[in-house]
Amino acid sequence: VWAVAFVDESQVVTGDENGGIRRWRIEGGQQQGQTMQAGRRVHSITVSQDGRWIVSGDLGHKAILWNAATHEKVLDITHNNSVNGVDISSNCTKFVAADCSVTDNVQLFGITSGHRLLPPLSHCHNSGVKFSPDGSRFATSSYGYGKITCLNVSNSSSSEWPIHETQSSASIASNGIFIACSAGKSVSLWDCASHEQIGSIITHTTEIRCVALSPSGGYLACGVGYNITIHDLGGVLPSKYFVRGVSELRHCAT
Repeated sequence: VWAVAFVDESQVVTGDENGGIRRWRIEGGQQQGQTMQAGRRVHSITVSQDGRWIVSGDLGHKAILWNAATHEKVLDITHNNSVNGVDISSNCTKFVAADCSVTDNVQLFGITSGHRLLPPLSHCHNSGVKFSPDGSRFATSSYGYGKITCLNVSNSSSSEWPIHETQSSASIASNGIFIACSAGKSVSLWDCASHEQIGSIITHTTEIRCVALSPSGGYLACGVGYNITIHDLGGVLPSKYFVRGVSELRHCAT
């Protein structure tokens, strides 16, 4: 598994080595609907908050918009390099796609039109991207740099936020209140407002390829090898970090 995103509190969507994109129930691990097929290995994936759209980014330099209900391809956009980060704004009208080129590699598009909304922005060797809740900014992470860069959509200004000291590539996820950042075999949690680390570090025995947070922030999904592991964060963080109540159920799905 190279990419993972939550559809809701009970389902995830994953992207694999062969370009397959699948939707799964967390309880029981059954696949839902037909497999979507990207051209190459899927490096990033996201689902809109209204559940209508899926965007994937792949090794074949494509950002692809999918109809989440029918699993049909709506449009694809070619980039200059592997698309390692994608996200959809909270109002579900635009999406951002970032490839791992050195310059002009972060681009913003309208969902219904497919048109680019801003000139390309630059963030070297991007490995992930996430919108702020109001859509005015997005955060990006890079390969080999232990920091997050926050970019302002309106004026293209930026600021940097040190996260970890290792040279591992970072994968990021956020519910708008806190950020989960993976590096190597561990995931750290950070307060979006204070930039302070919160909770305990979550560790695995092998490298974590991707992370995702459920809409409430109550569940963290980690892609490790061929498996997706779901962590219940209800016992890790105070309730103020969750958008709504967190179920007491604890799941582990593959």
